[in-house]
Amino acid sequence: MTSRLLIVCGIPGAGKSTFAHRAVERWGAVSFASEQFADALGDSARSASGDLTKEAIAHAYAAMGEGTAAALATNSLVVAVGSFRSEAQRDRFREIARGVGAKATTLRIVAPVATAAARVQARIALGERGPTESSIRRIEAELAGATDFDEALNNDVSMEQFCRETDKLLERIR
Repeated sequence: MTSRLLIVCGIPGAGKSTFAHRAVERWGAVSFASEQFADALGDSARSASGDLTKEAIAHAYAAMGEGTAAALATNSLVVAVGSFRSEAQRDRFREIARGVGAKATTLRIVAPVATAAARVQARIALGERGPTESSIRRIEAELAGATDFDEALNNDVSMEQFCRETDKLLERIR
């Protein structure tokens, strides 16, 4: 079976991590998240607005790319999770997949900014870090003009519906 890389893009709070957890639990995927790599830099990874700094983004995507390439060699389904704000970031991960003979699918998880911001605020209240609503709006603006997504999932639905849609998508592309 050919390995597949899912490049999961979207604003903070859209449901990217929820999607990845479902892929790991139900489909045996291996998952990497840019946030994990950025958090290794500590407080210097975030700007005053809670968004990742350019340096943290560069570090996180470089480290995530290395992990993704290694995982694709031994796993049939690998999920790379991040905002993936730029087409260059998405292209780099598609190239990683091509380099090891894997297929790549670029998926955008879509949610209203206000909904996503409320989710992020709830996580911040639990001690996590994250961007402000204005930062989330800036990220949304960067993603809104992109035309290189293969798939999109709406996460302005119930958790049960989102999980059903996630499973349908994974069944179809595997």
